[in-house]
Amino acid sequence: MRILRTSLAFLPFVLAGACAPAASSVPASGALGAPTATTHDAPATGHFAAHFSVTAGELPEGLALAANTAYVGFAPTSRVVRVDLTTGVAASFGQLPAPVSGKGFMTGLARARSGDLYAGLASFVPEVQAGVYRIGKDGGSATLFSSDAMLPFPNALAFDDDGSLWVTDSGTGSLFHVDVAGHAQRWATGDLLTGKKHACGPGLGPEFAIGANGLVVEHDAIYVVNTDKAILVKIPRESAGNAGEPSIVVGPDCENLGGADGLARTPDGSFVVALNRQDKLVKLTPSGNVAVIAKGPPLDFPASLAFLDADLYVTNFALYRASAGQAAAPGLLKLSSSNR
Repeated sequence: MRILRTSLAFLPFVLAGACAPAASSVPASGALGAPTATTHDAPATGHFAAHFSVTAGELPEGLALAANTAYVGFAPTSRVVRVDLTTGVAASFGQLPAPVSGKGFMTGLARARSGDLYAGLASFVPEVQAGVYRIGKDGGSATLFSSDAMLPFPNALAFDDDGSLWVTDSGTGSLFHVDVAGHAQRWATGDLLTGKKHACGPGLGPEFAIGANGLVVEHDAIYVVNTDKAILVKIPRESAGNAGEPSIVVGPDCENLGGADGLARTPDGSFVVALNRQDKLVKLTPSGNVAVIAKGPPLDFPASLAFLDADLYVTNFALYRASAGQAAAPGLLKLSSSNR
């Protein structure tokens, strides 16, 4: 069981809520201040595209998709696998520096047009360098691509149309812009991006703050969820390249955004959010309404989201149940379009 002990030793640093959320302690509001209305769609018809093993440290957090292929990163071991979405077979693809036990973990993934894969590595000790690492398109060992003193907890990664990389840091409440040479600039920060432990009630979330997390990068704005504060934030991209004033799009809403992790955009302009500690996926419509599109099994601490054509894929991080020694279901889920 040595692998299991090693794989779960990092849990105190990332456990984003071991209990179901209590009644919201933050007043709920909708898009641009309008009231939200919650609806419940049909139960999930998701199925596993791939299964992983808790005892092997295969707790999947990061996700990137290409044609018929998913790249999945295991947080405790910093190993990346390539999953054939037709067969569900996973093969080793790359390896980041292994985190010091209990002091770090791998986070989000993003794939560049070149085929190179980029991964975030959180580290809270000097023995392992935190930052963004790059794995070549053919796989293998990763090399450090970008780092910054204010980037100890890189989490979500996404590219824009110009090939620039955007990275959230959940610890410092920051959004970074990383150019093609790997130079990182802290592009946006502030109260809407910083975390606040137990913002949705005592006992909900870890004993440290987790702020800016999942993101969607668009031509005129970048959207970020704040895990602790249960909000979706819009940051305008000004013509000079600077960040505009961040504003709340939806929230605070602990019932519908508490534990927000992964974020994805749908063709109709809605957002889909993974609520890790609630085992739930919600859809936020442009009008500010919230639809629960999946809740409960087979979801198990859903983390990252990504679309491949009309299909939505979700990593089952399985963090809560694995850390509690309960039956956990780490894997990669595929949800049918009927759920959205």
